[in-house]
Amino acid sequence: MWRILLADDHGIYRKGLHLVLQRAFPDADLLTADSLPTILSTVEKNPDLDLLIIDLHMPRRIPIEGLSDLSANCRNIHLVALSASEAATDILECLACGFHGYISKLQTDEEIVAGIEDVLAGKIYVTPRLALTKGLASWREMVKVTESSRSQLIRLTNRQRDVLALLAQGKSNKEIARELAIAEATVKIHAAAVIRVLGATNRASAALFAQQWLERKE
Repeated sequence: MWRILLADDHGIYRKGLHLVLQRAFPDADLLTADSLPTILSTVEKNPDLDLLIIDLHMPRRIPIEGLSDLSANCRNIHLVALSASEAATDILECLACGFHGYISKLQTDEEIVAGIEDVLAGKIYVTPRLALTKGLASWREMVKVTESSRSQLIRLTNRQRDVLALLAQGKSNKEIARELAIAEATVKIHAAAVIRVLGATNRASAALFAQQWLERKE
């Protein structure tokens, strides 16, 4: 059973999305919060949360330092940013701070649910039409591959490189296990090793590095 915390200071939207999530995940334990202090308190009291969906404006734009602190406090929780903003800079900031997804409030209920399902499956999700915009085309340029990073890549085993390549495609552990014909537990071990060897902060940043690596091989 999923445990999901929905945080939004706009009562009408929060209640509306709560109903959408109830229909989509009838067995889930759904919690709500309307402020950052309430979020942190709820996370502390519920360390087994699976997902935090948070509005970036509560009531004003959360600064990048706040996003980083939130990510650090929710290390074992999938984080999804929810916003009416479709600015590439907002999306990039969230991904750089360790968020696993970015959902626009302008999406349909079905699209929002699909995005949440992707994140719960271990994928990195960005609103599809935003991921294809010119503004986001430069996102890889913001994660530069240094000489140090390239030397770290050499330290990966062939199997770890296989896992890294599939991480770059946004595949979940289960999908990687099926494609490589290995156990899901083995995938988790390889993924953890990849993150450690590359010095990445999380799965998302490792995936970003992998995408650059694959482009350089072409």
